[in-house]
Amino acid sequence: MTTNDLTKFRQTAEQVNFKSLLNCYCREFSNWNRYKGIPKYDLALADYMQIIKHDSFLRFDFTAIGVEIFAPLEYFSESGVHSFYFPIVARNCKTDEIQEINPLQFTELVAAFAKTDYPDIDSVPTKKRMENSIENLALYLADFETNKRIVNKPEQTFIEAEQSLILGHSVHPLPKSREGFTTKELEKYSPETGGQFQLHFFLIHPDNVIEKSAEEYLMTDYLKKEILASADNKAKGLLSLYPDWKVVPTHPWEADYLLKQLEVKEMQTKGILFSLGQFGDLYTATSSVRTVYNADSEWMYKFSLHVKITNSYRVNYLHELNRGYDASELVKTDWGKGIKKDYPEIELICDPAFIAVTYQDKVIDGFSTSVRQNPFHGAAAKKNISMVASLCQDGVLGQSPRMLNLITEAAKRQNKEVSDVALSWFKQYLKITIRPLVGIFNKYGFGSEYHQQNMLVEFDENLFPAKLYFRDNQGYFFRQGKVEELQQIIPDFGKDSRSFIAESRIIDFWGYYLLVNHLFGVINALGKSKLADEQVLLGLLYESLKAEEEADTTGLVAHLINSVKLVVKGNLLTSLNNMDEASAPRTNPAIYKSYPNPLNKFFYSQELINPQGTEAVFNRYFEKENVTITLRPVDIDKDLEMLHEWFHRDHALAIWKMNWPIKQLESYYRTLLPSDVAHSYIGEANGVPTFNIEVYWANRDIVGNYYDVLPSDYGTHQFIAPTDPKLKFGSPATQSMMDFVFGEAKVGKMVGEGSVDSLASMMNKAHVGFKIQKVIEMPDKKANLNFCYREWYWAKFPAAKDFKNSPVTVTEV
Repeated sequence: MTTNDLTKFRQTAEQVNFKSLLNCYCREFSNWNRYKGIPKYDLALADYMQIIKHDSFLRFDFTAIGVEIFAPLEYFSESGVHSFYFPIVARNCKTDEIQEINPLQFTELVAAFAKTDYPDIDSVPTKKRMENSIENLALYLADFETNKRIVNKPEQTFIEAEQSLILGHSVHPLPKSREGFTTKELEKYSPETGGQFQLHFFLIHPDNVIEKSAEEYLMTDYLKKEILASADNKAKGLLSLYPDWKVVPTHPWEADYLLKQLEVKEMQTKGILFSLGQFGDLYTATSSVRTVYNADSEWMYKFSLHVKITNSYRVNYLHELNRGYDASELVKTDWGKGIKKDYPEIELICDPAFIAVTYQDKVIDGFSTSVRQNPFHGAAAKKNISMVASLCQDGVLGQSPRMLNLITEAAKRQNKEVSDVALSWFKQYLKITIRPLVGIFNKYGFGSEYHQQNMLVEFDENLFPAKLYFRDNQGYFFRQGKVEELQQIIPDFGKDSRSFIAESRIIDFWGYYLLVNHLFGVINALGKSKLADEQVLLGLLYESLKAEEEADTTGLVAHLINSVKLVVKGNLLTSLNNMDEASAPRTNPAIYKSYPNPLNKFFYSQELINPQGTEAVFNRYFEKENVTITLRPVDIDKDLEMLHEWFHRDHALAIWKMNWPIKQLESYYRTLLPSDVAHSYIGEANGVPTFNIEVYWANRDIVGNYYDVLPSDYGTHQFIAPTDPKLKFGSPATQSMMDFVFGEAKVGKMVGEGSVDSLASMMNKAHVGFKIQKVIEMPDKKANLNFCYREWYWAKFPAAKDFKNSPVTVTEV
């Protein structure tokens, strides 16, 4: 392979990692927004945009530390995983110099910016792991091309799908970090390269082995029989000499690690542990790296592995091993039979057995192994089964995404339009997901970490989702309200496994794992492949959940569809604070953040917040005042200088405080107008620009932090430019604002937060029906929080109830 090839793969790997890093940042921080259009008054930025011939960006505001970052947008995702063009650039706020920036430099900026809130933050370990992630991905990409791998076939077997996640998770800053593996070990033990290897076996004194099995036999006995045929003479001799001792399997890399540990050396010296070596059938890594698979075996083995994968050493803890065993015992009872009967579209893959090793009353983590059912062995190995994460992956090295190929082929098989099939496919996906999982949570108390890597989907002959599988002994959780019921089925159930979680916490898990990580990922995969509109898909998901709200007795569904914020894991901040989430299960192993709930988009008004074009959107004639009021979206190229002059008028200074330099005002509008938070309109009286209003979505605005905001709440700001009473047309202007907003059926109530210092604002709002709720202390003002419902407005102006907006410009009348 040439130097140019290696450079190409390195560049691609860096860009893939950078994309994941930026999406992490968007999820965990709020100082970013969309920037649209080539500015008139920011010459440095305008010159750069014209050079690259691109005018749509995400702007990351690090001006507090003297920098702005601009990432050219390829695809903006309603569900939160965006795509970018490269390079990403940084602009020095003092010098206006614009330079390309790499992910390591961006990470340094994040650490500097976040230092105030997270004083222990340190970018060095994260940058080291990020460099490892990029190097590893470059290796996988080189292997991918050299071996002509294909990862986007509509039909894939279980192991093909497991080993097709070349690019890694799209919202993790270290998607391919695996500290501990050498290059040769990466090639041998990584799922991305499909390496095969034998397991390493130890023979250990039974007093030093803990094991449980929900099967009819112990796994150490099963393994002893399995390996006898292939063991060498030395191993056979030891097995014959110590017939009651336990055969313990390990990952071959972990075996080398263990043999260097002091306690293992002492056990060897004392003659209570023997290393038998590697033999037996060949296994290969699944997507987790440490869980291994053989198509002919009825068992998979989830090993402990002291390789730092992303943030964490992957070690099985005793309570996690017990959790898999407890769940397996429960599944065999009427509880498990009930789930199979009620919800046949869901299958729980259990870890019915485990093996652990102790020395001097302490568990040696590296030996701890969970034994997992393998429903995909023998003839079932050829089933079309896919881990959801690989289904949602971007295209690799020019190959189209698998989701695109899957839906396109499904449309061919049914002889239907691709767009129609995409929607039908997603509806079917929701059918096998929402009702069963919510039902199981309510009736059986089971609710787990349903993220993309833990969930597998089986397809029918038309490539439609037919069945979901859940795996992961660590994630078998039960809600606290079911303790008594489940312990009647199995006495002391959960005692050794910490399986019960408070309802509020497990509901937060659902919001992150099922919604943000899993279902929004599926929506994103359909959206970025232009198979369906993400906002439509979010609406279908909302309606699917809404249909279960009445039957849900736990508050789960209400939380998912009504909350304006969800709790998400901060993978970037967790890494920057050097927290090992897998190795610190009893402390606070990860940082969690609040995240705007995309399901609120069901109440999002495109017409109010993101109108298309700049033509008039509202028109009303007021006979008493003989004035026609029109509203049109702000046109930056046409209106900027006028707005700049308005905000410098004396009566605007104290309240509006937008008397900024015109360059700053332009930047404000170039980030406001493409956002999903607010939009600005020019109000004209008889064709003369007279006032400005901003309509904002309250749950995405700062005001939403001061009361129990609803997704259907919309607010307004209003500025009337003239001071001459004959030119203000205050009442028609304000009524028009109310008519325009309440004309949108998605609006529940209107919200205001006018400054307590503005008597005119309070009087104007009261005039149309607003009522003050309370005084709130906002960062830039003390404000009257006020609400208005349609009925309150219509009580003031009964004619407004029958008004029908018919947008038309004055010149067209």
